[in-house]
Amino acid sequence: MGLLYASELKDPGEWVNQNAQDILDSVKKAGGWQTLFPTGVPMWLHKIRNYFNVEPTTLRLVDRGVAVHWMSEVRKYGQLNAFIKGPRTLSGHVYFDEEVEVWYQMGAGGTIYHWGRDVIGWLDWAEAGYAHMIRTQAGIPVFKLVCPDGTGGSKETIIKNPKIHKVPVSTSQGDHFEMQRGSQLGETNVVNMVKPRIITDGHHQGSYNFAETSVLGLGTHEKYDVKTHHKDPVYVDPPDRFAPLKNRIFKEYVLASAGAKTKMSSDFDEPPMRRQPHSV
Repeated sequence: MGLLYASELKDPGEWVNQNAQDILDSVKKAGGWQTLFPTGVPMWLHKIRNYFNVEPTTLRLVDRGVAVHWMSEVRKYGQLNAFIKGPRTLSGHVYFDEEVEVWYQMGAGGTIYHWGRDVIGWLDWAEAGYAHMIRTQAGIPVFKLVCPDGTGGSKETIIKNPKIHKVPVSTSQGDHFEMQRGSQLGETNVVNMVKPRIITDGHHQGSYNFAETSVLGLGTHEKYDVKTHHKDPVYVDPPDRFAPLKNRIFKEYVLASAGAKTKMSSDFDEPPMRRQPHSV
């Protein structure tokens, strides 16, 4: 249906029958999510966040030279240097998906909310540090990857990290082989089908970020994504997590189920006998 003005993007009624690609392009043109919603995203928008989260079907680990280039690009935002954030930042592994979009693997500490039991809020820094320094990625059952999309936000995917590597181990009982997890997704320049390994359960799945940590910083990410998730962790997800944005339509019932007030829903709120007659 076309792009929307910044004022229209703030009105969910203007989203009816728009597709996610046009909405995202409109957000980019308006200066990003933070410009549109300086105090944080409204709850209706928070709940439909995954309409912007297209997950990859294949990933290819790029070689060191290409990875260095893309890591230098994300470092320009100045959010990867603080030591205390180390456990939550990027591992240095960079991937291209089937659309040649760039995905960054997060450090092991960034995975803690996507596997196992719930993390106690005030212990999250300790959990992240332990995962990063002691467990390392090879000791974590999932990979977490993010793909900044030019709005200040990012797509996100969580992929299983099974024990598929046969590694020789020496112990006091003798030498033997042991199956272990990996520290990266596949070998360099080899296309890997990751679609069957993507976590899809609502509790641990990846979700769209309105404020990507590596772009806008941890504090902004917590304001736009973490705090809203704590208020309401149940999302209205698209029917197909792999469908392109242009095929994801914001039908009125989708917006209404997220709690949005639209012009159409307002019309139906008024009793029939009190409505103004239509002109002829």
